[in-house]
Amino acid sequence: MQRKMQTCSITGFITLVLCSIFFLRSRRASVPNVVDHDFGVAFDLTSPYGTAALSYPNGTIVNVAKIDALPSYREMMSRLSLSSSKHLHPPYNSLPDYFRDQTRQAIRASRKAAGLPASSDVGELAKLIASLRSAVEANLDGRKISGAVATIPHLAALYSEDLEDAFEYVGLIYLPHYPYWYGGIFPESGAVYTGNGFGLCSNYTDQASCEEQERNPPQQPVHENVLSISFTAGILTSTWSIESMGFAFPASDQVKFVDLNLGWDKRNDNPSDDYYWEEVRKAIIKPALEASYYYHGETDKILLHGDHSTDERFQEVLREVVDRALENKPEIFELDPTFSAARGAAEMAKRVQWNYNQTKSTAGKMGNDL
Repeated sequence: MQRKMQTCSITGFITLVLCSIFFLRSRRASVPNVVDHDFGVAFDLTSPYGTAALSYPNGTIVNVAKIDALPSYREMMSRLSLSSSKHLHPPYNSLPDYFRDQTRQAIRASRKAAGLPASSDVGELAKLIASLRSAVEANLDGRKISGAVATIPHLAALYSEDLEDAFEYVGLIYLPHYPYWYGGIFPESGAVYTGNGFGLCSNYTDQASCEEQERNPPQQPVHENVLSISFTAGILTSTWSIESMGFAFPASDQVKFVDLNLGWDKRNDNPSDDYYWEEVRKAIIKPALEASYYYHGETDKILLHGDHSTDERFQEVLREVVDRALENKPEIFELDPTFSAARGAAEMAKRVQWNYNQTKSTAGKMGNDL
């Protein structure tokens, strides 16, 4: 009798586990096959908030929402900014790396098969993405979106697989990925460059004109060196990158600095106010000085973004250190700083979608002609 009761208990437990798995899998959103809208959607996943924007074919760009993330998200971003959090991830540098990462990949796959996020970090990303998605769909009077671009700060251990899995979990196509795009991650530095109106051909539907403008940019150099600085309540980043006139390619980031202990909210957690701003001053200019030393390149533009980049004290510190350290005195741009990364990424999303659909349509016509 006791053995029979134990058997029934085990059977009941297994049944409960299977039912739970089926329930979780049934709640998991399915990813659409194609992006079925001609407007671009983008999310800027910074710390401690995310923003969403829409870019329409007629050139209109709409700031949709700024949503504060949960404390657990902020903790995750802080942890992933540390080099000590790095781990093997695709794409791999060698076959041995691929095999060494298979245990971790198997755990991710088993969680996904059970209807769970691939990891706890993916779950945190998915929560913010889902909230931003809801805000976008409310702005569209309930119309569902099928794909979007995400742009992120430079964090040492936040990888494209995390973003891809987070988008998959909420049922969205992740556009910076094959077959739409080949970048994997679209960094904020590139998104802000676009969001300030640089690096884009005038008419994205005219491929011949775009190719000509890439070769001979009408209003900017073919390549230019840009210092992109983000200052929010939760993060300070400074990135020196080589940007170019081109179509839908991520930035080439050469030198970067990220510190979640130098965000606006941390100013009172330092030994003194002067100490904090001196650390901010050094962080702001460090990538530009390193780039000048290693690449012998001047900084052509400075781009500001983040919801605290317009702070009077921050602006004072920035201009002081730029005047002192950069002889060529590059111009500072700060167009719509809270939303500029999301706006630039939304513009790229629109163009990536159009380019993919044109390529697919051309391939289909060629196939029919054979």
